[in-house]
Amino acid sequence: MPRAPRGSLSHRLIVERAIRLMDDEGLEAVTVRRLAQDLGVRPMALYTYFRGKDEILAALYDHLLASLELPDSPDAGLDGVRRIMTDYFRLLTEHKALIKAGSGGEADLRLSEVIYMLLLGTGLDRRTAVGVAASLVRFTVGSVALYQERSAWDADSDHWSKVRSSLRDLPADRYPIMRSFGDDLPEFTQQQAFEFGVDLILRAAR
Repeated sequence: MPRAPRGSLSHRLIVERAIRLMDDEGLEAVTVRRLAQDLGVRPMALYTYFRGKDEILAALYDHLLASLELPDSPDAGLDGVRRIMTDYFRLLTEHKALIKAGSGGEADLRLSEVIYMLLLGTGLDRRTAVGVAASLVRFTVGSVALYQERSAWDADSDHWSKVRSSLRDLPADRYPIMRSFGDDLPEFTQQQAFEFGVDLILRAAR
């Protein structure tokens, strides 16, 4: 195996290679031995920068989460919260294994700090702010999980016509309402369905 030039290894290079490996092959592929192989170094070289796999995963998670653009003023209000959650959803769908690497470290604390700054800045009491934040995170994570299964729907131009056709075939005596959607079932992309849900949660906080 060709060796990497002396001095070419860095904390950032290791993290960026770990992200690429996670995206291509999944989180389980991100090991010290595999990263060392991909980077052309001995495994021990990585221990100069990280104590082990868990620390690499934490750095990977923090690096990606730090890429989110966060408001620095409470004036952004609930619109700012909406933008954060939309960007968070995008990040998690682009890096589908990222949610399993969550560290609860500095990046998570920074994200929580800004979200609560925005929620409390609208005049919400602390219990409501915590409830809204918890609902948003749970809804986002759940939407990301569904996205992995349903993103193909968006690429299929016939998906909704096939759904409406199957609804029209339902027995009217047992499923009258569901059958009626066979004529005019509204269409949602996965992104639109996510944004609709976020808006519902935030509307309840206004």
